[in-house]
Amino acid sequence: MLSFLNPGLHRAGAFSLLIVLLSTSACGQDRHTGRLDTSDATLGGGEYFDAYPITVEAGEWIEVDLVSDEFDPYLAVTGPSGLNQQNDDYEGSTSRSYLRFRAEESGEWNVYATSYAAGQTGGYRLAINVGDGSQQACADCETPLALASSSDAMRIERGRLDATDATLTSGEYMDEYTVDGRRGEQLVLDLHSTAFDPYLILELTDDEQIDNDDHEGDRTRSLISTTLPADGTYRVLVTSYEVGETGAYDLSIRGGDASGTASDFAAASGMRTEQGTLDMNDATLRSGEYYDTYSFEGVPGQRVRLDLRAEGFDPFLVLQPPRGETIQNDDFEDDLTRSVIEYDLTEPGTYRVHVTSYAAKEEGRYELAMDFRSDYGTPDGQDITRVGNDTVAPLGPRPTSFDVGELTLDQSIRGELTASDRRLTAGEYVDLHVFDGEAGEPVRIEMSSAEFDTYLIVTTPAGEVITNDDFDGNTSLSRIEMIMPIDGRYRIEATSYAAAETGRYNLRISQQDALQPDPPQYDRVAGLFVGISDYAGRLNNLAYTAQDATLVRDALVQGTGMNPQDAIVLTDRQATREAFRNALRDLAARTDENTLFVLFYSGHGGQYPRSGGSQVTDPDGQDESIELVDGEILDDELNTLLGQLRARNQLIVLDACYSGGFAKDVIGQPGRMGLFSSEEDLVSLVASKFEAGGFLSRFFSDALVERAADEDGNGAITPLELSEYLRARYRGDVRNTGLEAIVARETRPGHQHLVVDRGSLGAFSTLFVLR
Repeated sequence: MLSFLNPGLHRAGAFSLLIVLLSTSACGQDRHTGRLDTSDATLGGGEYFDAYPITVEAGEWIEVDLVSDEFDPYLAVTGPSGLNQQNDDYEGSTSRSYLRFRAEESGEWNVYATSYAAGQTGGYRLAINVGDGSQQACADCETPLALASSSDAMRIERGRLDATDATLTSGEYMDEYTVDGRRGEQLVLDLHSTAFDPYLILELTDDEQIDNDDHEGDRTRSLISTTLPADGTYRVLVTSYEVGETGAYDLSIRGGDASGTASDFAAASGMRTEQGTLDMNDATLRSGEYYDTYSFEGVPGQRVRLDLRAEGFDPFLVLQPPRGETIQNDDFEDDLTRSVIEYDLTEPGTYRVHVTSYAAKEEGRYELAMDFRSDYGTPDGQDITRVGNDTVAPLGPRPTSFDVGELTLDQSIRGELTASDRRLTAGEYVDLHVFDGEAGEPVRIEMSSAEFDTYLIVTTPAGEVITNDDFDGNTSLSRIEMIMPIDGRYRIEATSYAAAETGRYNLRISQQDALQPDPPQYDRVAGLFVGISDYAGRLNNLAYTAQDATLVRDALVQGTGMNPQDAIVLTDRQATREAFRNALRDLAARTDENTLFVLFYSGHGGQYPRSGGSQVTDPDGQDESIELVDGEILDDELNTLLGQLRARNQLIVLDACYSGGFAKDVIGQPGRMGLFSSEEDLVSLVASKFEAGGFLSRFFSDALVERAADEDGNGAITPLELSEYLRARYRGDVRNTGLEAIVARETRPGHQHLVVDRGSLGAFSTLFVLR
């Protein structure tokens, strides 16, 4: 499914819109020609698009027709509050997409002409018509039939709250409307405003009313859907959440008597059965499956069950709501002859049901049973009366105003999942809560229950969905911690892992304890730091590598509070093999299992033929080495030397040629993590531009001293944060300039890549606590 929430987030380059505006055609609408090409903006999936803004008032009809002979066109129209309508392959045609619907909110809408598949280009013709619906849009003057829509039965009221209005007793401005209704009739009120936080009230009697604010957590929308308890005239009050708020709004009314004319709106009710046959005369999906389409009018609060049974083919069932993603099912309970969708409606309008097959060109008879007799949101103990066999009507109004729990950033609440709650598409009951957050601030959302397996869903204002189940393996706890990416309203869906689970739960949202690091598994940091620039004629000298040892030692002292007395530094001619071995023995004697041990080396690295040749664990047949001033230490010997240490956690940092080969022989032991400056068959370059012997040395120092690797800002660095920071620095700073000569069998900067092996250290455990 293409996403049109914010196409601007996916720009591929300069925006180029190639439009020739033609004169109004004989069909009575504006016609445009355009072209998708590689200079256009792109959607997240890689599809090029052109955008056409249009100004619309609530109640007007929007009709758009997109045709192309050069690519498969895809059409989307989005409203000011994010409502979007999409179409692909109108009536099965891969060259045409078409939409016709009545706008429910005023403001600037956008028409997006794009393609079904990524990377498609070519010319297109686009017709857009906005008006009273008496004229139709057509890109080729072959006007398609308009789709049936409940919009015809909708009453639209456009208004404005201002200082001249009457006020509620609490001080908010308000406008009043009336609706005549009958007992048992469904009434849906839908209020939109981007100018203020709208609040909606339906008065039932002098002392009874239904209120709604922020339908489904949307601050720009309030909605009430209810069954009227008696014949009479009902007052509808449009107001704001806060005192003194003003601005324009749009109110749509479905049901009741619109200005003295009986409305044609009627929500689906009772049972409905459709029988049909899939065959070659039906419309066809692009993948070759035949399909039939049925529709029904739905209202929030309805619980719908669609049951498709087939003979001769494997049925596939699709439900398309008025807005939002489609719901699909194949092989209900592993039955190849049956598909079932159970869905709780949250939007008013026309729902479309598509009956098709799992495989292309399958044919056969089917029966579709649609059950509209159930509701959700009815409180426990409320009496229900049945009117005939078809209509279920509460004696009092059904409280389906869809309020959500609005939380602060430091609040704990108790909730309960019950069979009257709304369900997710897989049948899990869900409670919806919201909170307002600021970009850059931390937050922890935690849900716990002793009665069911919790599952937590958080949706950011940009639409990103974050989920958690079984935090740290605990089936009774779900937790999400994050740095909030943008300002705005965040949605929390508190639900269960399995369908139909019920029970009480606790939900806590907080900032104080958000992103707190795990306690480190050590109480002391100690290390050996070796750097050699002057090889006393044994090997060629290196620039800056001796000072790398001091640089990294100082970074641990300054960044983590390591006691300088717990560090041994060996540079240049001090760094003999015997001194290296003695230093490790010394540190092994004065440290224990609660120590984090760090070994750092910067200097030459080498390779030697392995005695016994290649092995399964070392297929290149080479031993890697660190080159001390008087000789080498091979990878196998280093592994043995490190085995003297009792420290449960060890970090090995080698800034040397071929150092990646140490990962095979050294990091296999529990509790060790390795950072290596290059792969085992490539050299490492001197980081002269940073005045450091190696890039890894400089980047490791910056990670601690500048706290640059503390991605979440919680005062600690995890193995994952450190490795990802170092990788990012390598990508940004160790690269070709484009001016280098390409010389056979020589390494260029862009060839050098960091090697990370976190071993058995947990990615999210605490590696360093910063001070």
